Amino acid sequence: MSTLTEIEAAADALPLEQKQKLLQFLAARVNGELRNKVPTDFAQFAGTIRLREDPLVWQRRARREWA
Repeated sequence: MSTLTEIEAAADALPLEQKQKLLQFLAARVNGELRNKVPTDFAQFAGTIRLREDPLVWQRRARREWA
């Protein structure tokens, strides 16, 4: 395989699980990562901090100030 068309055809022929692994591999390469990282499970941080206001409200206010 040397052309993008050939690579795409080969990727289309893969089973779903292998497509997912290929996607993870490519994403790691594109993002400059040297190894596959397991996504962070944010559930482990539940209840760690308490916010005075909804983070989305703060974000919207900050965006209005920067505009």
